[in-house]
Amino acid sequence: MSVSLSKEYRKYRNYGNYISVVVRLLKMTINLKVEYHTFESAQDNFIYVFWHQNIFTPTVSFPGNSKRFALVSPSKDGEIMAAICNNFGFDVVRGSSNQQNIKSLIKVIRKLKKGYSLGLAADGPQGPMYQVKPGIIYMAMKTGVSIVPIGGAFKRKYEFKKAWDKFQLPYPFNRGATVVGHPISVPPDADIDEYIETVNQGICKANTRACRLLSSHA
Repeated sequence: MSVSLSKEYRKYRNYGNYISVVVRLLKMTINLKVEYHTFESAQDNFIYVFWHQNIFTPTVSFPGNSKRFALVSPSKDGEIMAAICNNFGFDVVRGSSNQQNIKSLIKVIRKLKKGYSLGLAADGPQGPMYQVKPGIIYMAMKTGVSIVPIGGAFKRKYEFKKAWDKFQLPYPFNRGATVVGHPISVPPDADIDEYIETVNQGICKANTRACRLLSSHA
């Protein structure tokens, strides 16, 4: 990496550090209700998935144990998210959930086998919007780690309409809801397309439930 490019990446990491401070302050002003679906499992770790649009939700209310990591794009923009993840206690693996990105998939599989939970935008890092990437199913097939959908909603939010994911940023002094859905077990011989649809429906149901929970959250 050239010196100029390295400086550029450091600049983006600093942006992420600044944003982390803002997120922490914002979190303090939000009355957030979290609903966990109870389930029995011998597993301590899971693959938690959500839409890129709602990436704020798991950042401030991530379930599971303290051994956690995130899969983040290796781009300059990804440097921002990597800094935010580090500041919120996540290890970071750089890459994507595209099944063709073999190197990052191998790193992710190793972490999952060591008992880490993964937080991952199912349609990230660049879309298409609301389309689960096949690499997520592949990770579950190879490790036996179940996939858990997460949904989120906020009473008042700003939507970045020109962004590919229509990213939603909650306003301060707000109400929000997070729903952690039922785990989805993926067998080693799974039909990837079938489970892509299953996970897609799981995230959509979690988001719908979060909206309903928010409406009853006084």
